[in-house]
Amino acid sequence: MVNFNDSYKDLKPGYRFALALTLFTIALFFRFTFLPVASGGPFVTFYPAIILSFYFFGLLPGLLVAVLSGLAGAYYFIPPYNQLSTNFQIPSSIVFFSITASLIGIFIASLHRHIEQLNVILDNEMVGSMMLRNRQIVWCNKAMSTILGYTRSQLIGHSTKRLFANESTFQDVGREAYPLKKDKPYRKQFEMRKADGSTIWVDVSGGLVSYNASLSLWLVNDISKLKNLEKELQNQVNYDFLTGLQTRVWFMNQSEIELKRAVRYNSPLSLLMVDIDFFKRINDTYGHQAGDLAIKGFADLSRLALRESDLCGRLGGEEFAILLPQTTIGKALEVAERLRSAIENAEIPLPSGGPALKLTVSIGASTLLSKNDNIDVLISKADKALYEAKNAGRNQICSI
Repeated sequence: MVNFNDSYKDLKPGYRFALALTLFTIALFFRFTFLPVASGGPFVTFYPAIILSFYFFGLLPGLLVAVLSGLAGAYYFIPPYNQLSTNFQIPSSIVFFSITASLIGIFIASLHRHIEQLNVILDNEMVGSMMLRNRQIVWCNKAMSTILGYTRSQLIGHSTKRLFANESTFQDVGREAYPLKKDKPYRKQFEMRKADGSTIWVDVSGGLVSYNASLSLWLVNDISKLKNLEKELQNQVNYDFLTGLQTRVWFMNQSEIELKRAVRYNSPLSLLMVDIDFFKRINDTYGHQAGDLAIKGFADLSRLALRESDLCGRLGGEEFAILLPQTTIGKALEVAERLRSAIENAEIPLPSGGPALKLTVSIGASTLLSKNDNIDVLISKADKALYEAKNAGRNQICSI
């Protein structure tokens, strides 16, 4: 897309006025050369010079050419010829010329303002924009180079396929967006591939260009920082900051999904509730930092004892829940014993030195018995079993 404002803004004022005067001289030459003085149309050859001067050289050079054209037309081509009439009756041709020249100036000045506004919007370094024909780039702005790392010459004339992170997304956009419909812009967020091979998240919106149905204008906004922030916030919601285990919200949501799957396929599902024994005593004796180390130590040991398919969440404080898909109550008790034994035999060093911290846990187990059970029922049953284990002396496993 041509930035027409550059055609005169890049020129010094002296050059602009000189070029405008050159156009006026050419117009005057053509008027004398091709039309007899008395043939009428005193200003006919001056209009192109006025239009070009206003458009390419700006308001003041355009006004200068318009005034000179008016004076030249009145002097040379309106009777009495070769003199300015003192008659107060102004010929209609001069009135017409004055009105049309003024309108030309106003229209072109307004056009320049609109072009300048459009260039500010499109030719920026923040939001990318590109014009496409049959998914091929015919124009793009500076921001597309900034966002994707390609030069304009590497983009213009090439298919947008190279910009997509994968073939499937390119095909999806093709099916969803095309053919584009008038007054119905298309919008989608997906990953694009940069010139260096890395990928970024973009928000893309596009629509038809009204004056040419084969063209479409697309805006591309880099939202990678927003996506990273969104991912970070999601991790804060899903993962416990101290242990890296899943939070209560994430654990409950995923457990409901696993429970529905177990009911649908009639597969076993068991749940463990785990509580660190005498946790308050650890905090009171060694301080809260030791309590945090105990919780982190349990999380690390549980990862070693559990399968990748098992879900382990911190429900609050020193209380944890473990969901065991495809696991009967018998197998769940074996997992619980493996975990209990690993924790009992582990030693957690304290930053203050001295004897390492020794932990034990109490575990309650439950299993899915009815299709009408939900995750709250399983947790409630395992919780009751957990309290039985505590009442029985702790460092034990009970089931219901």
